[in-house]
Amino acid sequence: MGLHHGQVLRILRDEGPNSRAVLARRSKLSATTLTHVTAQLLADGSVVEEEPAGSSGLGRPGMAIRLLPDAHHVAGVHIGAGLVQIAITNLLGSPKAAASFEFGLPNTSPEALTTRIADEIDRLKVVGGFDRLLGVGAGVPGPVDAGQRTILASINTGWRNLPLAGMLERRTGLPVVLEHNVTAMAVAEARFGLGRDVPALLYVYLRSGLGAGLVVDGVPFRPGGHGAVELGHIQISQDGPQCSCGNHGCLESYVNERVLMRALGLEGSAPADLLMQVENTDAWEPTLSRLTDSLAIAISLLTPDLIVFGGHLADAPESLFAHLREHLPPRVMPHMRDILRFERTSFGSQPGAIGGAAVALDHLFYSGARH
Repeated sequence: MGLHHGQVLRILRDEGPNSRAVLARRSKLSATTLTHVTAQLLADGSVVEEEPAGSSGLGRPGMAIRLLPDAHHVAGVHIGAGLVQIAITNLLGSPKAAASFEFGLPNTSPEALTTRIADEIDRLKVVGGFDRLLGVGAGVPGPVDAGQRTILASINTGWRNLPLAGMLERRTGLPVVLEHNVTAMAVAEARFGLGRDVPALLYVYLRSGLGAGLVVDGVPFRPGGHGAVELGHIQISQDGPQCSCGNHGCLESYVNERVLMRALGLEGSAPADLLMQVENTDAWEPTLSRLTDSLAIAISLLTPDLIVFGGHLADAPESLFAHLREHLPPRVMPHMRDILRFERTSFGSQPGAIGGAAVALDHLFYSGARH
């Protein structure tokens, strides 16, 4: 029966309150099965029954079933190369409490990091008065295995075959699911942000590296069951600088925080307006050109309808978006030129943590697993 609960919950998430008749028709469940499912969801407190909006109160209108967003909560975790963000969200991905901290590489062990993450989740639970969380979704810096339990290889952290889900479960006492961190951001936009009803969404994220995630027809693109979209490792020059992956001339070897900071003559933590400052240097035009070259390849291969930018790209000057709108369409197939859109993330400075939460909700609630 869990799958049937998940069907109904996803309809309520995406479409809002609906009558039992509409839910039965949309889910293709029999009236008897739908009655059993809604009764269990009502008893669980995940939904509520109410008069439909606009009801005159005359006669006996069919009652609507509505999802209760604050009935349950999850923790979303974003792990980057040296940065962790955590958010506790409700069932619609709205953050209710948040925290972040930096950690040093390679000096911080995975064991110490998971302990710190668990401690922060416990603190947020207490501060926010959350008695119980459904579980934890963690976006991690690298591809994960098909079971979404293990980080297979993280170039920027040096982790290989790290069973992070089990480590976090032992620290938190909660079920944990992993996802490649930029794929998790794409999932969040597809579920709760700009990508609802978008057939294919590509998310591009710039911090210490340049990552990407793809969601097609609502499903995260995980080639081979574990792969990630490696936009940053498209080779754009055979004799370019060595990349962290070991190859030469990858896009990421030209477009990352360290390189852009060097162009500004800065050291330490990157400023929030990093690309705004780079716009005023000689590095700006080459950066635009290399990013455009790589996106043109990605668009031809993946055919996204919408590209969402996060990290430093979300804070980029408008000239970057103007450049892409002018120079990308002529370089892609004609049928893509009129539909392709470029947008900044709708989740501000927390796309990674909300991405982790979206992954947790997909696996632990909207799948019907808990029912």
